[in-house]
Amino acid sequence: MKRLLFMGAFLVIAGYGLYTAVNLYDKYMVVGRMRETPLVRPHERPLLIMETGTVPIQGGDEMVRMALKKDALPESMTTRKSLVEFGKLEYQAFCSHCHGNDLDGQGTVGQSFNPLPTDLTIPRVVQLSDASIFAAISYGTKRSPALASSMSVDSRNAVVRYIRSRQGAK
Repeated sequence: MKRLLFMGAFLVIAGYGLYTAVNLYDKYMVVGRMRETPLVRPHERPLLIMETGTVPIQGGDEMVRMALKKDALPESMTTRKSLVEFGKLEYQAFCSHCHGNDLDGQGTVGQSFNPLPTDLTIPRVVQLSDASIFAAISYGTKRSPALASSMSVDSRNAVVRYIRSRQGAK
C-alpha cells in the first residue's frame, strides 16, 4: 500500500515538474520555438505596402456600384446583337464555370456540386420571367452567389438577354 502511495505521489510531482519545465522553456527559452513566423513563404513575394487611400474605409460596396455605373454599357451596346455579345462575355466570366458553356449545368466548377447547377435550358427555367432570372443573378439562389456587387445592372441584363437567346436557339 505504501508503495502505491509513494508511486502515485512520485507521478504527481514528476508531472507537475515536467509541466513547470515546459512552461519555463516556453517563456524564457526562445530557441527552437516559433515565436514569430514569417507570413511569406520562401517561394512567395512579400506583399506590397499599399498607399494611403487605396483601400476604402467607408463606402465599400457603394463605391463599387458608383464605379460600375460609370462603366455602363458603351454607346455601341445599344443594339440587341451587341447586347447579346456583351452578355456572352459576362456569362463566360461569371456564370460558365458552374453552368457550363452550353448552359447545361456541366461547368468545371459545378461538377463538384451535388446536385449539379441548374440546367438553364430546361422548361422550368425557360418559363421564368426575365425579372426572376435577373433577381437570381443579383441576389443568388441556394448555391449560386449574389452578383449584384460584382456585376453592373447592365451586365446582368445582358446576361439575361444572352441566356434567353441561347434558350431560344434550342
